[in-house]
Amino acid sequence: MRRFFAILLSAFLVIGFAPVANAGPDLNPDRESTSFTASALTTCSENARFQERASAASTPQDVARFERYGKASCGDDGLPHLIIAPTLEPFGALANRGHEGDVLIPAHIFIFVAGIIGWAGREYLRAARASSDPVDKELFFDPDLLRDALVKGARWPELADKESRGGDLRESNKNITCSPESDYSQVPF
Repeated sequence: MRRFFAILLSAFLVIGFAPVANAGPDLNPDRESTSFTASALTTCSENARFQERASAASTPQDVARFERYGKASCGDDGLPHLIIAPTLEPFGALANRGHEGDVLIPAHIFIFVAGIIGWAGREYLRAARASSDPVDKELFFDPDLLRDALVKGARWPELADKESRGGDLRESNKNITCSPESDYSQVPF
């Protein structure tokens, strides 16, 4: 029953069952509207406020930066805005096609590189523990062992999936020490 409610809650959160919190104009009559749509954006090279800012550029680096930002989408303030598409809705990723480089691609690259670092460290510690002098291998890095760990780290999605399916990714509950006052034997993971 507990898992059923957890799955149900997760499904509602993913689907977006909870209504969006909106105070509305009745509670805040002195504030401007916070509604925003991507259609309110224009290309920065066509935006007058952005052109004012670009004309004030003095160094070659500034000029190059404004040329690069000229392809982005700008708001009324003349500043570039990121567009994050609602990817959970049907065809939501197609709504703002062409803006994948704003957040989506850099976020995936970040997660992949962070996974490489974490998995390589895990593999290095496992290999060091199995060696004849584990303390020395932790204090002074072994380049050969480190290279092998980095190669395995680059394959971390595949290896994590394989270990997850085999049941080796997580440690069993009996090998985890807990406080004697607490009874964590009933925890369902």
